Amino acid sequence: MGRKDVDAFIRKVEEYIEKHQLLPAETLVVGVSGGADSMALLFVLDKIVKERYPETNLIVAHVHHGIRGKEADEDQARVEAFCREREISLKCRRLNIPAIAKEEKISLETAGRIQRYAFFSELCGENGRIAVAHHKEDQAESIAMHIFRGSGLDGICGIRPQNGNVIHPFLCVHKEEILAFCREQGIPFGEDSTNADPSYTRNFWREEVFPVLDRGLMQSPVEALCNLGERVSEETEYLDELAKEQLQTLLGDDGQVNAEDLSRLPNPIQRRVLRLIAIETLGDVVDLEACHWEEMMRLLKKKDGPKYVYLPKDRYFAIEQGKVHFLSGKDAFSMPSGGYISGAGFCTAEEDREVVIPLRDLPLGEMVKFSQSFLQMRLVSIEKEAELGYNNSLWFFPHSLLENAVLRTRREGDTVCRAGSPITKELRRYMNEVHLPERWRDRVLLVAQGDKILWIPGMLHAVGFTDAVSREKFIKDNHEKVYCLELFSDRPERTNAYGTSIPGSGKP
Repeated sequence: MGRKDVDAFIRKVEEYIEKHQLLPAETLVVGVSGGADSMALLFVLDKIVKERYPETNLIVAHVHHGIRGKEADEDQARVEAFCREREISLKCRRLNIPAIAKEEKISLETAGRIQRYAFFSELCGENGRIAVAHHKEDQAESIAMHIFRGSGLDGICGIRPQNGNVIHPFLCVHKEEILAFCREQGIPFGEDSTNADPSYTRNFWREEVFPVLDRGLMQSPVEALCNLGERVSEETEYLDELAKEQLQTLLGDDGQVNAEDLSRLPNPIQRRVLRLIAIETLGDVVDLEACHWEEMMRLLKKKDGPKYVYLPKDRYFAIEQGKVHFLSGKDAFSMPSGGYISGAGFCTAEEDREVVIPLRDLPLGEMVKFSQSFLQMRLVSIEKEAELGYNNSLWFFPHSLLENAVLRTRREGDTVCRAGSPITKELRRYMNEVHLPERWRDRVLLVAQGDKILWIPGMLHAVGFTDAVSREKFIKDNHEKVYCLELFSDRPERTNAYGTSIPGSGKP
């Protein structure tokens, strides 16, 4: 590569940046491993930013993965020396990726990628961008892997020039061009020994599959796959716009999507709307495969039974009360400390499911905390009619229930009969009928006498009264002294049954 070739290389990258409007940015974080690709990218971007975008703050980010020992130490030292010589700001982070991968039960590749981008995002802030050195060969490998993983059109598009705040300025150049550029410019770089390890999926394609295709077909699989990706990208951009329009149409006043309405869309649009919701809720969905999306779409049409799809990395797709939800992490199925949950009622802390509190043990007029949870309660003796006020956390009941009624969660064999109704049914059936999300049912706080449910806060009462109408019916046949049980949640925010915060005082 001569001087003209060097200038042409830089000009090609610069034109690609302009074509896809990858710059300027308030902050540009360049991920640099110390290998040829990222070192060349840093060299080129440093030059382009200084000449064309001087208002952009360029920062180099390097992650030591704790995998390759001395080799990794040398990579970091190389990046440090390069940045020091050119007076470029550098931030480094040292991690133990093998330990993280083991703990999270994910591959080394996935763990490394997640940790790298988390670090890069910390540095770039809301208005910054992250530049990484993926090139044409990386693009072809990604497309090939996506095809054999059963990906849809999005996977065949491969790596986009810009994905969120991540930009890929080197997608216009080949690996050999990068190596020649480094040699001509005297840019130091290291060789990552793991790049030759065929146990890594990407390396298998690069070292084993592509060479065979190249020799057997007398055609570059890299060029063929990259061209395919470009053509498919144009079509997917059009479908994406249609999906965004449909999503806006489907969104209800509560910001949620009705599953039945979504199921009526054509499959290609339906799948893309699901993806848009997933990205908004979960962020990174790159590890969701065709089988996951197909199962979600099948669930949209399912009439009965559990409506959950388990996704990688402890995430879930759920249809609850007819609405579509993506849930993330262990808290998707547990709010550990309990509280008021709209659509489910008052829920105990995870460890309090077996706690039983007799009403007779509650001191009159005093606030009492329900074990380890955020829930509190107060038992009050009603002396004057003027004291009566109503909301869904209050239950008024006769003195005769005070001796044997208890606060607890549900048990096998519980039954319920709404006040004024002649029909007694299993509590399980009632919870199904009111679409109470399954993940909260074992933690819903209720008042019972034996296996008879007396009150489920915010949902029903079997005895006593909770409002003026039910009070009138109650006093016709009852002359006992009346007590009031009131529940509180001292959370600064309440949560709905799907894990979304609801601004409020903590008291429903």
